[in-house]
Amino acid sequence: MSKFIDKLTSLNKATVAPMGFGKPDVVEKPASMLIIAEIGGKSEDDIQTLAGAGLVAGLVDSAGLPPAALAKLIKGKGDLIMGMVISNGKTTGQKTVNGEIDFIVFEPGLPLKSFEGRDLEQTGRIIKLELSVDAGLLRSVNNLYPGVDAVLVDLSISPLTIEQMMLCRRVADFSGQPVIARVASVLSAVELTALRDAGVKCLLLGSDAGADDVKALITAIKALPKPNKKKSLQSNNILPLIPIGFGAGKEKEDEGDDDD
Repeated sequence: MSKFIDKLTSLNKATVAPMGFGKPDVVEKPASMLIIAEIGGKSEDDIQTLAGAGLVAGLVDSAGLPPAALAKLIKGKGDLIMGMVISNGKTTGQKTVNGEIDFIVFEPGLPLKSFEGRDLEQTGRIIKLELSVDAGLLRSVNNLYPGVDAVLVDLSISPLTIEQMMLCRRVADFSGQPVIARVASVLSAVELTALRDAGVKCLLLGSDAGADDVKALITAIKALPKPNKKKSLQSNNILPLIPIGFGAGKEKEDEGDDDD
């Protein structure tokens, strides 16, 4: 399985505390959202600095990227997980990509032939969709070849609005997949909380993001308050309102039948 998708799907999973009477170990609060960033055009030192700051994965675009440039990026990424946007259907650096690219990002209009020669079982598959995409199309995401592991949406236009959060929640609910949101590199605690509660599991930063931006976001995410528990319908036992005198006429009719 894709390393990045494995991290994404295991996010927020509950951990069982060890049994016994010993003093519990101090466990650092995990982040509720992962952070990845576009790394096209960055130097090897910049990529390593980002990885050291806590960046989970780097993303490059295959459009106009020659094999030599791709090979240079792969060499400089070190242990950082790497993904690729396939935006034009071309398989740039195919032999190199197969062994080094952990996940791919594509749009619905991508030709199916673009998947030929790829080990799709070991490669994460992320589809990029518009926030306003039809609900029926969102539901179909889970039943298509080659399968989808997450959905990417664009929320990079500031400021973020309630309407965008509503649409993002809609994408998460109808697709049933983790949502990755492309966002600005500077976000307030209110915006981060809204994104998390709207179903966003990962933030994608642009190529202009630096190590300080990554560190600041990770710190802010870990400091977010716990999500509010959703209200359950079972907690509000709503009984139907029955009008006064309902059924009285029926009873009289039944009594009349008995007299006959």
